[in-house]
Amino acid sequence: MTPHSRWCVVANVPVPGLAPAALHADLGGVQAYYRGPLGAVLPADPPFVLDVRTMSVVPGEAPDAEAAADGARPGPPGGATVLRADADAVTVRVSALSEDPLYFAANRLCGRFAYFTDLLLAALVLPALGLPVEVQPHPEPGLVRGVRRLPHSATARTYRTAGGWVNEVRDEPDPLDGFRAPHRRDPVAAGEAQIQALSEEIARIGATAPAGCATLLSGGIDSGTVTWLAAAGGLSVAPYSVATPWGDELDDAAELCAEAGLTLHPVHLTEEEIVSSIPEAIRWLGCAEPEVVEVALTATAVQRTGAVPGERVLITGYGSDLINAGLYRPYTRPEELTGQVLAAVDATRRTGELSRRMALAYGTAVSHPFWSWPVMRVALETAPECKVVDGREKYHLRTAMATRVPAAVAWRRKIAVHHGGGLQQGVVRRLEKETGSRDRHTLYRACFAELLDLAAESSFDAPDPAVLLTRAITRATGS
Repeated sequence: MTPHSRWCVVANVPVPGLAPAALHADLGGVQAYYRGPLGAVLPADPPFVLDVRTMSVVPGEAPDAEAAADGARPGPPGGATVLRADADAVTVRVSALSEDPLYFAANRLCGRFAYFTDLLLAALVLPALGLPVEVQPHPEPGLVRGVRRLPHSATARTYRTAGGWVNEVRDEPDPLDGFRAPHRRDPVAAGEAQIQALSEEIARIGATAPAGCATLLSGGIDSGTVTWLAAAGGLSVAPYSVATPWGDELDDAAELCAEAGLTLHPVHLTEEEIVSSIPEAIRWLGCAEPEVVEVALTATAVQRTGAVPGERVLITGYGSDLINAGLYRPYTRPEELTGQVLAAVDATRRTGELSRRMALAYGTAVSHPFWSWPVMRVALETAPECKVVDGREKYHLRTAMATRVPAAVAWRRKIAVHHGGGLQQGVVRRLEKETGSRDRHTLYRACFAELLDLAAESSFDAPDPAVLLTRAITRATGS
């Protein structure tokens, strides 16, 4: 399948390299460049208002300049990130979960600025602002020098005055801070409450899926719960389970399917399909951290190969590891485990691994019900002693699911191919063989630099992965 990236740039200067690939609107003081879903158009007059999650134009009521100036909160947790462009102002509101990134760059000496939704566009945006394009050697404060990802729960406004352009950012309290003293202490009740919230979220997703749903089913409790609840809710569900040269969970997935009365669809990914997904995973993540990239490889390869029919909404179990577990160690104090969970959720808000950028580019739909606010709220209200018991993670969820599926299914230990384990080590060995080094961090940053070079030529989509990886290896190794 060939992707077609969806993005938007709003700047107070023209960005000529974007014009051939996007719809363009001169709003007066600002310029908008927009490549949205098929058939999407720009409004004839300001304001131009964008739902960043769906990349669709929405009515212009919010966020408005007056609300931003009055210090209005950035909406309920889990709300969409929204960008509004007026003739002489740009106002953005970033959601509390911040799944879909929004970037900002400015040349304050020249009074030039830009907001944009795809980090690769920095290759064209920064020169238009009079700034150089450089990949930074360290992850903080960002992958590209001079580009800042707007933080969660923030409202920002850039507006023109008689003296020039003024930029204001207001950070609101983090809703995660309200979960440092979780109060759900009965594991059965906590598990049932989470399953109820999941069922409602899956039903909501199913109502938007006339062709039915698909799930990525491993042998773990997360994807198993999602698949079981979708089937129990009467949805048309097609479960897909991934096998790689380094391992699979097909037998475990088939066991759950037999209980749910579903037919399992195995997806056999080759080593080449997985490794060749590295450039695209980096491209959609806007991130080069090895752990994050390698977690994303399975979903990226499944999307690239078209293994799941695009007309079905793909529902995953991603996000459960973050909200339902934590980094268990013997004798860990409850407050430390709670802090670990909140830190993991916070980190994921900044990685892009649960964004919808890749699905939008392929014209498909993906949902992560564990990463919806109603489900997260129940999970974060649950005390750690309910989540980890005798070294078994997700105890509360397993206990509740054990009343629905056989104990062997509910209590099976998870060795998921999409996160760590065999797949990650297989990729590491393959890259070490090709580069002579286990330093994937440098290689992945070189890969991103190659993607930036292509973007500078207005090439945003479907690079040849073999060519790009070869160039990245040469750049990283100096050979």
